[in-house]
Amino acid sequence: MSFPNRLFARSTWRLIGLGLTTTVFSLGALCFAAPSTAAEALGIIPTTPEGRDIADKAMIFLGIRDLTVAAAMFWLSRQGKDTELGVLLTAWTAVCVVDTCVTIHGPRGWDKGVWGLWGGAAVVMFGGLGLLQV
Repeated sequence: MSFPNRLFARSTWRLIGLGLTTTVFSLGALCFAAPSTAAEALGIIPTTPEGRDIADKAMIFLGIRDLTVAAAMFWLSRQGKDTELGVLLTAWTAVCVVDTCVTIHGPRGWDKGVWGLWGGAAVVMFGGLGLLQV
């Protein structure tokens, strides 16, 4: 076994994968439950009624993206397909990076939690790579 897999037992990696899956699901659910809050978290702050409508609709697109991939992740976890879950999580890192880059270009720039988003992308990659090697 190589890094990062050797850091934790198989059961711990499965819990990390399930935790990351739950996080993706929660972010998708937030986009549906409170689209304006989700948009603001990404640095999208509309100033007109039309802008708010567009932002709310855009959050629905992001929300369904997150919910569908989370459903696939839950299914893979339930089936015990740890390597496949690792592939999906590692690939999901690209989504995290793009979301972060969009946030950086928003009105807040590098302020208000962008470093947390970069950290989240790193955690997703770490979890994915760990599960790839299980």
